Amino acid sequence: MNRELLLAIDIGTTNSKGALFTLDGEVAASASCRHQVSHPHPGWAEHDAVEVWWKEFCFLCRKLLDHENISAKDIISVGISSLTPAVLPVDRQGEPLRPAMLYSLDTRAAQEIRDINRTLGETYSLQENKRPISPKSTGPKILWIRNHEPEVFANTAYYMGAPTFLVHRLTGEVVADYGCYKLAGLPFSLKAFGWDHRACEACGVRMEQLPKLRFATELAGTVTEEAARHTGLAPGTPVAVGTGDFLAETLSYGTDFLGLPQISYGTCVGVDNGNDHASILFPDYVPNVNQKTVPGGSMSNGCGNIDWMISMLSGMEPGKRLDSELLAHFAQTVPAGSNGLVMLPYFNGEKTPFDDPEAKGLLFGLRMSHTQADLYKAALEGTAYAIRHVLDMKPGGHDRRQAVVMGGGINIPGLLQTVSDVTGYRQTTLESYNGSLVGDAFIAGMACGVFQERSEINAWVKTSRTIEPSDGVKEVYDRRYQMYLDLYQAVSGLMHRPCL
Repeated sequence: MNRELLLAIDIGTTNSKGALFTLDGEVAASASCRHQVSHPHPGWAEHDAVEVWWKEFCFLCRKLLDHENISAKDIISVGISSLTPAVLPVDRQGEPLRPAMLYSLDTRAAQEIRDINRTLGETYSLQENKRPISPKSTGPKILWIRNHEPEVFANTAYYMGAPTFLVHRLTGEVVADYGCYKLAGLPFSLKAFGWDHRACEACGVRMEQLPKLRFATELAGTVTEEAARHTGLAPGTPVAVGTGDFLAETLSYGTDFLGLPQISYGTCVGVDNGNDHASILFPDYVPNVNQKTVPGGSMSNGCGNIDWMISMLSGMEPGKRLDSELLAHFAQTVPAGSNGLVMLPYFNGEKTPFDDPEAKGLLFGLRMSHTQADLYKAALEGTAYAIRHVLDMKPGGHDRRQAVVMGGGINIPGLLQTVSDVTGYRQTTLESYNGSLVGDAFIAGMACGVFQERSEINAWVKTSRTIEPSDGVKEVYDRRYQMYLDLYQAVSGLMHRPCL
C-alpha cells in the first residue's frame, strides 16, 4: 500500500516512543519501550547513549515497520525529539567516551557552576540568556569533565545532546537546533543567538567541539546506507534537525492556545506561563522580537516523584505495581490535605520556580495512622503545589484560570483533578497526549517541504476533555499550600548541609 507517512520518535528519560503519522495527523502505527536512568553516584543521572538512545531508536523503527501494509518507502521524512539538554562527549567517529549526563537530573557540577559564575560574573548568564546558570546547563558539565575525567576531555571531538547524536548516527551530520541550547543556556547566548566565545573559554570547550546550530524544522541530511541497515529505513530518507521533547510538545498545542499556561506532565513537569517557546523552532524566529521574560519553565521534578511513590507503595518488586483502579480510589477517598501530610517534591533539587539544586524531598506530618492512600494523595498534592507555585510566578496572574495540558502523566489516577483543585485552574486535555510525537511529525513534514506554515498544525489539534476544580476545597488547599511554601523556607538551610 503506497502512502506518505511521517516518522516521529521521542527518546525520553524513562521511556522511548514512536509513531507513524499520515499527513492529516492521524496515527498509522505506534510503539514504545521503557528504560532506566543510571545513578552510579549521588547526584548523577546518566544514559548509555548507544544502548538507550540508538538501540531503542532502531528498535522502534523496526517495530513500526513491522505493521501490516507499511513499507520503509512510505516514510517521507523523520522527526526526532528527546530529553534535553544532555552532555555526551564523543570521539571523531561519533562513539561515546562516557555515558551521557542528563539535564537537571544530574546535579554533579555544582562546584563548576560556582566556578563559572566567579569567572564570568554572577549576572553574565542573566545578561546573555535571561536566566542563571543551573544544573541543566551544558557548560558546567563540560567543565566537570575537564576537572574530573581529563582523559575523556582530551579525546573529545564533539559534545552532543541526544537529538544531535541520533541525527549524526542517521546522517553523519553534527547539528543541533537553537531551541535545545536556548533552554540549556551557556555556552549558548540568546543575546548573540549563537555560541558565546567567553562562555566557551570559561566552560573549557572549543567552538569546533560544538554542533552547528540550525532550526529544528530544517533538513539535517538523509539516512545513510549504514543507518538504513540498522533501522530498516530507506536510504536517502530526509531527517529533520529535531529538538527537545519539551519544545516538540509545545509545538503540538498549535497556535490557538497561545497565551494560556501550558502544562506538560512528564517525568519532570513543565509549566509554560504563556511564552511561545515553539517559535524558536522555525527559521523566521527573531530573538529580540519573539522572546519574552514571563517566568516559568521545566521543574526538576514531577510525575517521576509520583511514580517513585507508587513503586514504594507497591513494594518495589519487579513487575508488581498497584493497579490504576486502586490508585484512583486512593485519590478520590482521601480528603483534601491528605489527612495532615504535606510533601515537598524536590527529589532532584529544583530549578523552577526557584533555583536550588541541593533542595531535598520531604514528607511532613507523618503519624502511625497514615495509610497507603494518604501517602499517594500527598504525592499528588506535592506535585500540584509545585505547579501552583510556578503558575503564581506570572506577574499579575492569568486573566483566565485555564490551562491546556498534555503528556503521559495525564493518565496518572487522580493527578489532573488534584492539580485543578489545588490551583483553581480548569484544565483542557488534547486528544493526543503524546504531544512530543505530534510535534516531531510536524517538524519532519516541515523539513521535507510538505508543510510550509506553522499554523497548519492546528488542523491536527483536537481537544479531549476538561477538568474543573472541585467545590468546597479551595480554603483547605489555600492553607495547605501556604504550609508547603513555609516548609521549604523552614528547612532549606538543613537541606544544604552535607548528608554524609
